[in-house]
Amino acid sequence: MIKFTLRQLEHFSTAARLGSLAAAARELGMTPAAIAASLAKLEQVSGLKLFDRFPAQGIVLTASGREVLQAASDLLAQGEQLQAGLQGLEQRRRGHIRFGCYPVLAYVFAPPILMLHGHQWPEVRLEVFETHFQEMQDLLHRGEVDLILTYDQGLDRDAFDILPLAEVRPKVLLSAQHVLARRAAVSLQDLEGMPYLLVQDPSVGPGYLDLLRQAGLDPEVALVTRSYELARSCVGKGLGFTLMAFQPPNPVTYHGDAVVAVPLSTDLGPQSIVLASRKGAGEQPLISDFIRSCQEVLAAQTPAPPGAMRFQPGL
Repeated sequence: MIKFTLRQLEHFSTAARLGSLAAAARELGMTPAAIAASLAKLEQVSGLKLFDRFPAQGIVLTASGREVLQAASDLLAQGEQLQAGLQGLEQRRRGHIRFGCYPVLAYVFAPPILMLHGHQWPEVRLEVFETHFQEMQDLLHRGEVDLILTYDQGLDRDAFDILPLAEVRPKVLLSAQHVLARRAAVSLQDLEGMPYLLVQDPSVGPGYLDLLRQAGLDPEVALVTRSYELARSCVGKGLGFTLMAFQPPNPVTYHGDAVVAVPLSTDLGPQSIVLASRKGAGEQPLISDFIRSCQEVLAAQTPAPPGAMRFQPGL
């Protein structure tokens, strides 16, 4: 148990520097008696004599006092650094935010979120964890990330605050050379007999293949992957189709093949994009500012879900 205080060390350091209790008292806005009592307490808890006192000459550090002064100066410097850091956190200038993101949402939204928030709060360090749904939930439960941006596939509403940001519907991703690529929309009947390229993510909610089957289309699965870019590359080579909510701004795959995202005339239902955090975390200044950055980016690129409220601190 620590028996001395930083305040006592400050009194000690000031008195040692000025060589006078009266001078230290004037600088610190205290009485000489209060300074003397503070130093006496420090000597008592340390078991050391820190000063030799001379009525006409003031005070002089003992050998032990000189050793303590060096250590006290280091501690006071660290305390000042900590105080400056705390002030920076309170003023929302500094901090560290760990952000989990579902892969396809990371491709589309993480770069503009990082750019926007970094421009507004340049001393806030952002760390992105890109992983599948269940792992993101686990990271959030364990406190290893502060927020997650994901499709809502069964989030724990007892543990998390969940903020809806947008609703999206899947589109059919096709090779630009495919005969259907120039259609305004395609139906499930148009896709009959075409191989499906499955992007699989371990989650508790239904995936796109499940939605297709529920709607009456049960395609042959020609590829199973966790990589959206691999699926896009295979689509570009004409190996089949897949469903995606987002087409990256550059419609060209790694292999230089063009792909197009065509609306699906059969409504498979919306998917809700949400931002989840642990209960009450959104009231922290650093987190609430980051939530606003996410909202701003999502609002500019996607439609808001019906009845969604924009985040306000304290609500």
